[in-house]
Amino acid sequence: MLHWIKRWLAVASLGLLAACGGSDDEQADVVGVINQQAGFSILAEAINVAGLRDDLIADGPFTLFAPTDAAFAALLTELGITREQLLADRALLTSVLTYHVLPAKVERAAVPVGRAITTLEGGIFRVSVSGSALRINDGRNRAATIVATDTQARNGVVHTIDRVLLPANRNIVQTAQALPQFSILVEAVLAANLQGALSGPGPLTVFAPTNEAFGALLAELGLSKDQLLTNVPLLTRVLTYHVVNGRALQADIVPGQAITSLQGSSFTVDASLRITDQRARVSQIASTDVLATNGVIHVVNRVILPLPAESIVQTALAAPQFSILVEAVQAAGLANALSAPGPLTVFAPTNTAFAALLAELGVSKDQLLANVPLLTRVLTYHVVNGRVLRSQVPLNRDITSLQGGVFSVGSDLVITDARVRRSTITATDTFASNGVIHTIDRVMLPLPAENIVQTALAAPQFSILVEAVQAAGLVNALSAPGPLTVFAPTNDAFAALLGELGLSKQALLADVPLLTRVLTYHVVPGRQVSGNVVANAVNVQPFTTLQGATFSVGVNPLRIVDARGRSAAIGATDTFASNGVIHTLNRVILPPAN
Repeated sequence: MLHWIKRWLAVASLGLLAACGGSDDEQADVVGVINQQAGFSILAEAINVAGLRDDLIADGPFTLFAPTDAAFAALLTELGITREQLLADRALLTSVLTYHVLPAKVERAAVPVGRAITTLEGGIFRVSVSGSALRINDGRNRAATIVATDTQARNGVVHTIDRVLLPANRNIVQTAQALPQFSILVEAVLAANLQGALSGPGPLTVFAPTNEAFGALLAELGLSKDQLLTNVPLLTRVLTYHVVNGRALQADIVPGQAITSLQGSSFTVDASLRITDQRARVSQIASTDVLATNGVIHVVNRVILPLPAESIVQTALAAPQFSILVEAVQAAGLANALSAPGPLTVFAPTNTAFAALLAELGVSKDQLLANVPLLTRVLTYHVVNGRVLRSQVPLNRDITSLQGGVFSVGSDLVITDARVRRSTITATDTFASNGVIHTIDRVMLPLPAENIVQTALAAPQFSILVEAVQAAGLVNALSAPGPLTVFAPTNDAFAALLGELGLSKQALLADVPLLTRVLTYHVVPGRQVSGNVVANAVNVQPFTTLQGATFSVGVNPLRIVDARGRSAAIGATDTFASNGVIHTLNRVILPPAN
């Protein structure tokens, strides 16, 4: 008794006292009000037996939700006891009666609908609107209707209710244990040794998954129940992700606002009571506001999942199919960057994809791992800033990588890289603490760091072409951003031209006007990869060159027919440079004669 009186005095000292209206002589106190009205004899007797009369005739103010005699008769039936047994259980009686009293005067118009209302007993209930009536949901999720309101008293106000309210008598764990739909949840709580934390004073809010929700999780993770229950670190992360500090009833949840869990990560709840977890998975709150002595439970139909504890690098380390990728990341010194907070998205090639790359490049694994500049360019080309889930991948649009180059993803999840090579995303949305991994079946390649001139300089078969470009003063033009396509004659092609024209190499290189006309006739704006060249041939679409004249392309074999009707075979295709692409010709083509 002393305990709740002190609590009332503390609340009153915070300024919750409200004027009742009228004088002491004009109005009875809340106890007097129920004594003066018919139908409250059991309530009046219970107040006296529990020794609460003196407290309730004090200055207050109080709000008394007064159950009728019919309400008490229904409670006796519900509890299976007699009136005498109820009145003899002073502890129960005190708990129940003080649960009907608020330490403030709250008239009908001021009742906080949908909010937690704290009683003198210390428990809470909430009020909802049903048509024109107000209904109270008590600590055991039982409903009572307020059938009459605002009977004024000297020290407060009385509202009549048609059912006796009962405070919650179980904590969160006990409440879950009493509900068969939570049997797996209870097993999980015990296995993770969280029963003490969830039975403490709180208050806490638990978003509680049903047995069906756990069954779906086991299928999703490919685990048995025993495997899940023995993985205590995982179990603890998952369960504490469902718990929030404080008692948040449905009405307290702000749609779209991040809710931080005890695990440390957050999730959101929308206006339709759908939860979106950190993995963009959606679950539905099926029922709300199951009250417990130390908090409240909301029932959810899917287990929500936080991000894993492992970083991208740690996740890849644990997957045997990424062992070469991990070696490459370590060789390039990128392990710290890919373990940083991020978030990042990694398109991760498998070991099979790396084996195919080695064959394509004609190098060994050791040679690739030793070429740190190339390795760094290639690996950072597979990384994108931000956590981009499969559903968020911008389809058929350029995606810019950390390396700076771009690639695109089609609706069929086929990636086209900067060299028009294709790889397929075979698995998506492997989450890590700092991002997400998508698995791909081919290593993507960015454009090289070298421009067209630098690429030609590195190829001995183009040494005369490079001399000619330098002599004509075209180095800067062919080193500009472009992109450009160069149909590049080999040294043998230039030697044949000299014989055809009856010139020496020196004479040709000295004739800058002729040299410029000839060389710019080999350059086409844009990056025209081999597929585009073949398409132009099939569609009989000539190419317009930087020189201004055109040439046509034929197929079977792939060849150019120049403005003078001369034919040159296209040999190697798609040698990429930072500012374009090179195709090899076995003959110098010539623009129209002046």
